[in-house]
Amino acid sequence: NLLSVGAMLVLAPFISRISVKVGKKEIGAVGTLMAAVFFLLLALLRTRSIPYFMVFLFFGTLGVGMFNIIIWAFITDIIDNQEVTTGRREDGTVYAVYSFARKLGQALAGGVGGFALTAIGYVSDAAVQSGQVAERIYTMATLVPGVCYLLVFLVLQFWYPLSRGKVEENTAKLREKREQV
Repeated sequence: NLLSVGAMLVLAPFISRISVKVGKKEIGAVGTLMAAVFFLLLALLRTRSIPYFMVFLFFGTLGVGMFNIIIWAFITDIIDNQEVTTGRREDGTVYAVYSFARKLGQALAGGVGGFALTAIGYVSDAAVQSGQVAERIYTMATLVPGVCYLLVFLVLQFWYPLSRGKVEENTAKLREKREQV
């Protein structure tokens, strides 16, 4: 957690300037790809070195931090895109759907962790876990996030439509619309 918070604190002062130059979707895609690469490398390398693991984890969480900081800015782009598409601005509806999806995901994540531990043979009252369980925990902590972040990258890259160019186009259309009123 310290690495994750540290990575976000390193990024926070610069992310808005970077997003203007590069684009929010593009930063999110780079962040999720970076996270996927470092978590997948950890899964493949199976390192026993704590410093080595922590360095890879820092860069993985730096990617996660890029995505987590910029995801909130996606909301305004989505609201603007909806207004351009439908002619109606529905900030509350868009934010409510986003908030509900986050809460649902967080609720599921809490339960999934417990089910996953049970599935890999973790015994809660055991004084020491078996080597096999320790290996499976390592896999869950590295491979699962790596695959998930790779999937998020693919969604952002190939399905999410609001690239920097599209956002700038929507901004220009809305500015023109408001100037006419």
